[in-house]
Amino acid sequence: MMNVSDMRAQLEADILWRLDEIRHLRNLLLQGEEPDRASVYSLRAILVMQYAHLEGFTRTALSLYVDAINSQGLPAKSLRPELLAAALSGEFDTLRRGIPSTGDEGKMTTRARHQIAFVQRLRELNEGPISIAAEVAVSMDMNLGSDVLKKCLVALGISVEKVKRDQYSAIDFVKNVRNDIAHGGRKERIPGGLFSAHLKKCEEFMNELARVLTRALSEKWFLVQAESGVTGTV
Repeated sequence: MMNVSDMRAQLEADILWRLDEIRHLRNLLLQGEEPDRASVYSLRAILVMQYAHLEGFTRTALSLYVDAINSQGLPAKSLRPELLAAALSGEFDTLRRGIPSTGDEGKMTTRARHQIAFVQRLRELNEGPISIAAEVAVSMDMNLGSDVLKKCLVALGISVEKVKRDQYSAIDFVKNVRNDIAHGGRKERIPGGLFSAHLKKCEEFMNELARVLTRALSEKWFLVQAESGVTGTV
């Protein structure tokens, strides 16, 4: 079973290697020059890399939290309803999208089979320990921003207020700069202040998310009896 110390150590190690890689790239491309005097091409490459690491860390951190919950081997009745819904994410997607009928079966028959499969999966979850597929429950099918992060937190039974408000602004700032570059903007000049703020906000956000998830595991926010303690910032 993954304990709090194990998850904290893995989160800290993930942050460390990402920041080391970013700093290595900065040193390689800037070669000691101040951002205001550096090549705009170098700055653009670094900013895009920083966003990629922010998104990668968020995915890794949320997946670790899901793995920690799965390792508890808990029954459905012990978990908050959000976690049961997360465990059924794949089935919900199938019911929502539907799958084209094959062979001699028509759409109505195929739909009936999907509904039966859903009930069978629900019975499995009720009778045995919950297992959540992280790649489905916390999937990021869009660029990471405040809305995507909030969706993932809600899916894991974590109140969105647990993450400080300024961190949502930070993640949107990082995303918007990256999108500007990807869409052809910021070709001529990137202010040194913006460049420095970008890395600072990335680092602060990763540390903040690690702190929230570590506390969520420590205080067992995923349990039904913890529902009364999932509001308010920490």
